[in-house]
Amino acid sequence: MFSHWISEDRQSSTLTTHAIALLIGFDQEDRVELGMPFSVARCERMPFALLHAGLASAPWTDLVVSPLVGPGFDTMDLAYQLSLGGYRGRYMVVTPALPRPEIIRSEIAQLCPGLQVELIRRARH
Repeated sequence: MFSHWISEDRQSSTLTTHAIALLIGFDQEDRVELGMPFSVARCERMPFALLHAGLASAPWTDLVVSPLVGPGFDTMDLAYQLSLGGYRGRYMVVTPALPRPEIIRSEIAQLCPGLQVELIRRARH
């Protein structure tokens, strides 16, 4: 199966091969990074419960990536935890097609104003 992404945001910037991306809540078998804009980064997978430990171990993290809804958390939970942990980097949410993605971005911006949120729609073929 191949996947490709469609950015719901106009401000996406590219990452370098030296970037670190924390992938939160994805199964090991789910190769979410394939075909995504963060595929060039060093991707480290971890469960939601280890988010703060991951950020403490790698405070230079460039990007945090999660599904819209993961095992035991959703985007708002993760955004709030990132904000509590002082993370001010990019947060990329991998979503299915959404009718009004701006609603999610605006809710996150209200709760966590310092967080840069990008919604990336994932399509499978």
